[in-house]
Amino acid sequence: MNLSLVSQKPSATTTLDVLAALRRANGSGDYFREVRVTEPEQWQPSKEEAAVLLLEDDDGIWPAPVWSTSGDTLGLPVLPLLVQRQFDRPRQGPDVRDPHFYFVSNGIVLDEGELTDPACSLVLQSKLGSYFPLLSRLILLRQRQPMVLCS
Repeated sequence: MNLSLVSQKPSATTTLDVLAALRRANGSGDYFREVRVTEPEQWQPSKEEAAVLLLEDDDGIWPAPVWSTSGDTLGLPVLPLLVQRQFDRPRQGPDVRDPHFYFVSNGIVLDEGELTDPACSLVLQSKLGSYFPLLSRLILLRQRQPMVLCS
């Protein structure tokens, strides 16, 4: 099973800090073979995948998925992660009604400065790690083929 960090700015410091936190989170290696960064436009998720959607204040509106809305692409388990610089600006993330995604939570919200604070980074790692068992179980459920009844 794989975990993708989906970011509109894959080489930005914030993205790299979150990627490091994901890789250091307790249980990361137990649940996921690979933790990688990808852009929404190039992202083609598989049935063996979950995702953390990284949203930043200065990103534009979250792009619509580029893959189809049929079969294996529905219900991808995702965890939104919002990194804020200003708390008074509304943020336009992915539409929670989108059948591509199964949101496992309302998301995690943190201030950009918290990524550089070691204590806050440990809390973030703990929060992220707490979602790993749920994300991996949802991946396994997506992989199951529906049973065909024979008469």
